[in-house]
Amino acid sequence: MNFNQINKVMNALNLGEVIGEPVEVKGGLLHKMFRVCTSSGSYAVKVLNSEIMKRPTALKNTINSEKIAALFANSIPVVAALTVDGKQIHEKDGCYYMVFNWIDGKSIFAPDIYEMHCANIGDILGKMHSLNIIVNGVVPEEAETSLYEWEKYLQLAKGQGITDKTWMEQYEKSLNDIIEWNKQVCEAQEVLVQNQVISHRDLDPKNVMWNNDDPFLIDWEAAGYVNPYQELLEVINYWADDGKGNLDKSYFDAIVKAYGKHMNLADVEWDEVLSGSYMGMLGWLEYNVKRSVGIEVSGDEDTKDAEQQVIGTIKELYCYQKKAKLLKEWLEHDR
Repeated sequence: MNFNQINKVMNALNLGEVIGEPVEVKGGLLHKMFRVCTSSGSYAVKVLNSEIMKRPTALKNTINSEKIAALFANSIPVVAALTVDGKQIHEKDGCYYMVFNWIDGKSIFAPDIYEMHCANIGDILGKMHSLNIIVNGVVPEEAETSLYEWEKYLQLAKGQGITDKTWMEQYEKSLNDIIEWNKQVCEAQEVLVQNQVISHRDLDPKNVMWNNDDPFLIDWEAAGYVNPYQELLEVINYWADDGKGNLDKSYFDAIVKAYGKHMNLADVEWDEVLSGSYMGMLGWLEYNVKRSVGIEVSGDEDTKDAEQQVIGTIKELYCYQKKAKLLKEWLEHDR
């Protein structure tokens, strides 16, 4: 991405002449983001990953995710893409772009997360779920009834002679556990899909910008239908972590108390929710395993990133396995 490309985009959208070089904003895993100053203001320009956008449903899904963000912006603090000529996703010279008003702020991570942050996130999540919005073109998820092709990816990797790599060793060592978690997800999803709402679906701390004590939800590309309690559990795992891989009970309480102001937690079947909550991690693992073996990859740098994501996600799965028992005790005690 260079000055001329960014300038073409901003001119086409009537957002002014670019002043100075665009500055890349680090942190995105799939797409690239730049801070761009023009004669009319400061903007964040997201350059969508070209490989992802080649997928048949990618453009439609991205458009729908921004429809969701725009609708939620009426009720919660959201950073939604600017609408220009009725569009939020813009194509220029074969590339796709999204433009946002620039917000001064930063994401925070453990150990800099406190009870106040957790309460804010729990409150926002509960509001989203209680609104139970409907968006044309967005349909509920169907039950996940099949396993990912974990063994096939293992054989692909071995066939490429990459068995000496760290990610490959950890993947092979963990394969039986990964398959068992996937089976649990399939069984749980049969129950969880019976109760779904539209939500953000990726409230990792990296996707919340804080301006002082005020949060703004960003990166809505994963938005869609989800079981509300499954997403609550994912948020607890993200935000109640003490930075050492353990859960902080006071942070847990802050999230659940704030969330419970909007949603009933009395009759939730937590066994299915806990089993089903492996789904997001397994989906991310599968995507990065495919990138690591040359499927859906756009270069050496992309492959190296994927290999690191495989290692990190496997570690995260084992950490979650340890946390699940404790979470069940806390959740059932708080009924």
